[in-house]
Amino acid sequence: MTANNSLRHLDDSGTTSLLTLPLSDFSKTTDEDDNSNDDLILVSLSTSENGGGLTMNDLLNNNNSVYVLGDTSESDIPHSSHSNSQQKQQQRQEEEGANYSSSFEPVAARLIVEPKNNNSCNTKQAKTLELVRVETSNTYIVTPPMAIGNDTAGNEQGDSKRQKLSSSNEQGPTKAKELVSMPARSIGVVPGENSPSCFFLEPVALPEGHFAAKLRTALSRWVYDPLEPPPSLSSSALFGYTTHELAHICRSSLSEIEYAISNRVFGAEDALVIPYSSSNANDANTRYGMLSEEGRQTVSMAIVSALLESDLDLVWNSQDDKEKTMVLSSLIQDVRSHWQREEGADKGLSDEVIWHGLRQIVSYESFGSKDQVPNQVQLIADEVTKLAAHHVFLRGTPRSASGSSSHSSGAVWWEEDEFLEAWSVRLPAMTIKYQPSLELLKGIAISEMIEDKCQWRYFPASSLPLNPSLRIKSMCAMRNKWTVEEAKPYLEKLAMNETEIADLLKAQKK
Repeated sequence: MTANNSLRHLDDSGTTSLLTLPLSDFSKTTDEDDNSNDDLILVSLSTSENGGGLTMNDLLNNNNSVYVLGDTSESDIPHSSHSNSQQKQQQRQEEEGANYSSSFEPVAARLIVEPKNNNSCNTKQAKTLELVRVETSNTYIVTPPMAIGNDTAGNEQGDSKRQKLSSSNEQGPTKAKELVSMPARSIGVVPGENSPSCFFLEPVALPEGHFAAKLRTALSRWVYDPLEPPPSLSSSALFGYTTHELAHICRSSLSEIEYAISNRVFGAEDALVIPYSSSNANDANTRYGMLSEEGRQTVSMAIVSALLESDLDLVWNSQDDKEKTMVLSSLIQDVRSHWQREEGADKGLSDEVIWHGLRQIVSYESFGSKDQVPNQVQLIADEVTKLAAHHVFLRGTPRSASGSSSHSSGAVWWEEDEFLEAWSVRLPAMTIKYQPSLELLKGIAISEMIEDKCQWRYFPASSLPLNPSLRIKSMCAMRNKWTVEEAKPYLEKLAMNETEIADLLKAQKK
């Protein structure tokens, strides 16, 4: 809440509660000379702990911090203008189209309940509530508090206590006290009067992960390229966003954002710890962004090469001995050596970037954030096989004439049998008989029948725009017809269900 002298009051009758707030807490005003604080907001509070709504306990609990979050923007973050994203112009246009006037904008206000003792692995106590206006014809009567002094003062001020009846020993009737009028005001639209306004708000709990799209977009503003890393990350050249800044941008509780980042969910699936932004992954100053597509490809290739050529004893999670693991630090060093050999010995590859590439292909015992690098891991066969598929498409060359020739736009297509052969060659030795499945290519490549033969073309989901409509356009530019099942691997990371995907495909056809 803003720090001014406007009325803020909590009324509790035992059955219903109203939180009274000034309108100035919620919206901007274009009239800077208007210092009136007459406009009030009434927020109804739930009497039940169930349903995720705002309760009296949320407000009175000393372990919670409760505050109103008004109009926020990514431009509030000082260094946001230095991001390297090409989407900055689009963001600016979107924000310019959402101009707030002096009229009340209920969508601009959110109420946050933040646990003071935050645990990023548990967000049950954190709440983000949208304050939705409830239409009502009620009028709110505001009266100043009445001072209650001694009997004499009470008589002079019109004490509202009832006059006791005199005892039989007293002479004469008791003189009745007169009611004294108080300077009351009506807050609300009263016919024929130019009175201040009053709004009733209902706090509506937002669903889990309500910020996913905005979080994903904010992270994508900062694309880290290990081949061309940003300059020294000093205070004057900040790169990436902290969890506090992301919470401000996403208009959400800090606990919810920290949970998403720590567990890589709700829009943070591809979040990258910006190298050298902090001394440890749990530091509040740790900054996040995303890895460039070229960086992802080069790191993936280095991982596959390291697994193929490494002298390490590779341990797979499908082995009979579930307790056996391999030392991760040795694998990280092998990956770094292969990357430097390929990209140049003078270039460095940080542990954060290598772990970002390895995390998806290893199984390990986690005790907190996914940014915590474990000591021991096991390799996941299917995930390593997917990386090997990327390696084939990026570094391999089909022998067949039909594969090396262009299909319609100069694209390289692989005949299925030839691709499977090349794919198997790039798989590291496994302790069990393992055959790669074409099902693993979903979201990596697309297939078509060409000259009566099934052929495959590289089309990774990671290279597509994050905006759903732009992503579907890119997909349709590659191929005219898509089934929901084919499109799902390319859109499910955007938290879209089959119905939403079907609707998006239909809209694209129009």
